[in-house]
Amino acid sequence: MLCPETAIEVPKSLVVDFASDPESPYEKALKKLNDPGWPLHGALCEFVERLPAEAVKAARGDKFFNSIYGTDERLARAWFAQWLLMQKASEARLKSISSDGAHSDGMPYAAECLRGIGVDSEGMVKLANFVAIGGALARNGFNFTICPTTMSPNSTFWLLRSFADVGIADHVSVRLDPFLWGAAETFVPMMFKMIVYGQAVNWDGIAELKEPHHGRMISDGPAERFELTEFCWDPRDDGIHFTCEALPASERIGFEAARYLHAIYDPAMEAITHLDGALRIYTASQFEERLAAGHLRKAGKAGVRRKIFRLDEPVSRDAFSLVAQAFFVWNDDMKTYFTETLPVSP
Repeated sequence: MLCPETAIEVPKSLVVDFASDPESPYEKALKKLNDPGWPLHGALCEFVERLPAEAVKAARGDKFFNSIYGTDERLARAWFAQWLLMQKASEARLKSISSDGAHSDGMPYAAECLRGIGVDSEGMVKLANFVAIGGALARNGFNFTICPTTMSPNSTFWLLRSFADVGIADHVSVRLDPFLWGAAETFVPMMFKMIVYGQAVNWDGIAELKEPHHGRMISDGPAERFELTEFCWDPRDDGIHFTCEALPASERIGFEAARYLHAIYDPAMEAITHLDGALRIYTASQFEERLAAGHLRKAGKAGVRRKIFRLDEPVSRDAFSLVAQAFFVWNDDMKTYFTETLPVSP
């Protein structure tokens, strides 16, 4: 659901709580309204009651809410509050990594439990400094997570798993989330299984490219899953560069970023010699400029780019395929691209 702007001030305490909760945010507001023992129960109840009639109307107009809950006003208020808090939490996350960027004096890097850990110039730390347990990165009695790439707090869990599955975890650096971390006994990220295939694309055709090969895919899923995905294979002196960007719906700019992947393929080695994934964080005006530029290959360095992971060693083509799918989790177009043999004309 996309929540329209409301004049009601959203309590910061609720935003931080939603941003810091490793469990699923879906139906959280509904559950916490019935939990008087929750520390923020009063703040949530007051916030829900202050929502205007327009919020109730918007919730009732959401087909998912309507099919599950009907028209109940209290549930409609809780539904709207939940999605608004999820949007605000995601917005707070993007603002945090945009402002802190490559600085090591922000959270969680400034926490005592991470004292002495090396933070590189791009605001990332080596995975080798942590122990991966499920969806968490453990160190000194605390659990951390890789910064999510969507509104869902578990959107990078499969990315973390892919690093271990293809045996490259010791050569990867990642950005830790500024909110999603805490003491190991209380902060336990959720983890689900997902089957990801590693079949390669048409590498023979890619190796023979003389000119850039590019494409665009438009998803046909629900609005909250909409992405316009563009990619380009570009032969250069140091290898064939692969760039791919998945753009969210324009209505979601402000609390959702674009996912951006960059790789360099060496046909002689039959390996990927460089790989990194990032978020491109746009303002409304920057996003308009990005769309006006046309395809990704003409867009330049629009928006604020913050890397989520970087690989420092060559990897196989199949490993690249699996990691790329995990980075673009829930993007069915990218899953199709990397699991079907597609023609590439040199």
